[in-house]
Amino acid sequence: MAEQAGWQGERLTIGLLGGGTVGAAVARGLASRAEEWGIGIAGIAVRDLAKAQAAGLDRIAPLTTDPAALAASDDVDVVVELMGGLDPAMPIVEAALKAGRPVVTANKLLLATFGARLESLARSTDTALRFESAVAAGVPVIGVLANDLSANEITSIRGIINGTTNYILTKMESEGWSYDHALAEAQKIGYAEANPKSDVEGEDAAAKLVVLARLASGAWPALSHVQFDEAPGITGVTAAAIADAGTRGARLRMIAEWQNGGDDASKDSLSVRVTEVPADSRLGTTVGGGNLIVISGDLIGDLTLAGAGAGPGSTASGVLNDLLAIARGEGSSWGDLPPAIAAPAPAWIKAAKRGAK
Repeated sequence: MAEQAGWQGERLTIGLLGGGTVGAAVARGLASRAEEWGIGIAGIAVRDLAKAQAAGLDRIAPLTTDPAALAASDDVDVVVELMGGLDPAMPIVEAALKAGRPVVTANKLLLATFGARLESLARSTDTALRFESAVAAGVPVIGVLANDLSANEITSIRGIINGTTNYILTKMESEGWSYDHALAEAQKIGYAEANPKSDVEGEDAAAKLVVLARLASGAWPALSHVQFDEAPGITGVTAAAIADAGTRGARLRMIAEWQNGGDDASKDSLSVRVTEVPADSRLGTTVGGGNLIVISGDLIGDLTLAGAGAGPGSTASGVLNDLLAIARGEGSSWGDLPPAIAAPAPAWIKAAKRGAK
């Protein structure tokens, strides 16, 4: 693999923004492959220097608490953004792309909120923006949609794309736990954050769905285009509801779904909802933190992708693969797909606005 890497024949140096579990896994992965790949680390931006030093990251690369300065350094060829959130991630990524510096990110919220703007900027400066790990971590769904299925008209995408909620639901099923008990266990083992709102209310899945919809439809939907149940995500699921589904040979799963509306993009639909699925189906048998995505195309029919949807190792795998793709000169994650537009508001939003008048 060494002969495939290298920054146009020279050494590639990254600025790593984020030293959490994923950032640490990326740093260690690169450190163990530095000579083989010709990719080094100019520095690692972290929030807590003492914590990063305790994790041994200072033995891999210099540490800083100023991510913007690191990203703008002349020593950095590629920015790897693993901080999450919008601030300071958005201005840093935007500045890097404006300067013609490639970016790798796993930040699905950033892409779902500013994807159209960042894509337009990356195209205008002919700069790579790659984001394989933003959706489904170790499942290479981004590359499949952008490259392997580019000859297809994608008719739908449906699946489980949030491992935390799937863990909670399967523990409620298999152990008879209450929602609160299962959530507490998910937090205890690191699946759920101390504030689990993004996962359990479906916000994380919605952001990922927006990214998938862009690659399938050629347009960037807004997060507001995603429909939720009245009790969003899994917050309304009870042990009684799970038992009731079981009597019908079904299980409850939080399903993210995009449906192609045809020539009128406003008829496309995006939703994140708790749904009954047959217990013996691929979706029903996807348990724990696993992800499973079914892509339907007019030529290929149904294609199912499954794998680890979370965790530092699987996420780092996608980040490292994106770095190798940049080193090989492969460009952005959308490949040869045409430029995306901003998606129009879906019909249900237009109808709701008319009804409110």
